[in-house]
Amino acid sequence: MIYTVKNEFLSLSVDSLGGSMTSVIYLPTGEERQWQGDKFWQSKDVVIFPIVGHAGPFEALGKTYTPKSHGVARYAEFTLAGREADSITLALCSNEETLKTYPYEFEFSITYKLVGKTVEITYYVRAKQGKIPFYVGGHPGMKAPGGEATIEFENIENPLIYPIDSAYAVPLKGLHRFVANKSFFKECQTFQLGSLSGGAIYAYTRDGYRYTYKSGCPVFAFWSNPEGGEYVCVEPWWGINDFPYAPREITLKPFMNFADEGGCRFTYSLTIEKI
Repeated sequence: MIYTVKNEFLSLSVDSLGGSMTSVIYLPTGEERQWQGDKFWQSKDVVIFPIVGHAGPFEALGKTYTPKSHGVARYAEFTLAGREADSITLALCSNEETLKTYPYEFEFSITYKLVGKTVEITYYVRAKQGKIPFYVGGHPGMKAPGGEATIEFENIENPLIYPIDSAYAVPLKGLHRFVANKSFFKECQTFQLGSLSGGAIYAYTRDGYRYTYKSGCPVFAFWSNPEGGEYVCVEPWWGINDFPYAPREITLKPFMNFADEGGCRFTYSLTIEKI
């Protein structure tokens, strides 16, 4: 089911199937700003939990599991756990299907809240018993004519680049901006940056929009299909893409999070403006 909330600036729709955003309309211009999908990427957004990317088999609780792309949340039906004039909360509990590829009992929820021109997204993860390992994050695809956006950082960054096929991080000094276009993504596929300062990340599009992303997450990823599609994804991750030399034991994977019965929260925000 599709649920929609609005304020004076934004109309936001989310889908109970997968829990992701399906539409973000900037009301001052009436323009849809979220990618609506085609052959180059049929999705619009992905809720990532508990695995990032196309991960290989992993070991957990003494057994081997083969996960689906980005985990279990994107394939699951969420329930409506809360709704107010400016927010929606969707919830998912572990079940027979999730346990096939992720052998932990959990409660997981997502709250989408509108604050002016900003969508605030909060993930909540709680173990039903003991402690559970997991990754979590977002994968919003926003409209970018020509499949191009100029990425600019609020602060001068000295990040670590994590190539998706390597166990080694590469330091990069003095990063302030780069152009994320099809040529760029042909070279780097998914551009994963860690050790950022926590300052805002801006994505400027050819048609005069600015998307602002803010989060204290340890990794931001940048991606678009290099073959086509007029969108760019800026993705906040509490985790990282699996790579060939990563430990198979899930609890030993880099950037792993752990939640107990007290639960924990992870938040990012996306601001949309015509400038």
